[in-house]
Amino acid sequence: MPTRIASELTAETFAQAALSFGRFRDEADGSAEPWLFGIARNLLKRSLEKERVENAARRKLGLDPRTYDDGSDDVVTRLDAAHLRPALESALDQLPPGQREAVQLRVIRSLDYEEVASSLGCSPVGARIRVARGLNSLSRLLKGVSP
Repeated sequence: MPTRIASELTAETFAQAALSFGRFRDEADGSAEPWLFGIARNLLKRSLEKERVENAARRKLGLDPRTYDDGSDDVVTRLDAAHLRPALESALDQLPPGQREAVQLRVIRSLDYEEVASSLGCSPVGARIRVARGLNSLSRLLKGVSP
């Protein structure tokens, strides 16, 4: 797991622990380790699922998920079908503003979730949720549109 992803997962684990401390039940004689590992496991599972959804969305949008983060290609050249652009723009216009901006920041501008969260004025978890919801909506809106 790349260092940046591990750092984000660690930060999110402790943020979630802080937010849900009221639900903590001491079942390990004063150790919060099992509880923290449970939070981390759940966050990792959700993160991997979101990555799978994002990669599926990238493929549907004509983007190559394997080279997506290398930063060497211009977004326009990553779209392998110019005719998909009008459908994509129309679908983006139908998203709620927060989801649209989150998807544009994360997928098009390639910002990490901390940067997306900062731009949107929300937590990284909130940014992930907006991106995931936006990508799910785009997937539904673009169903049947072939690249």
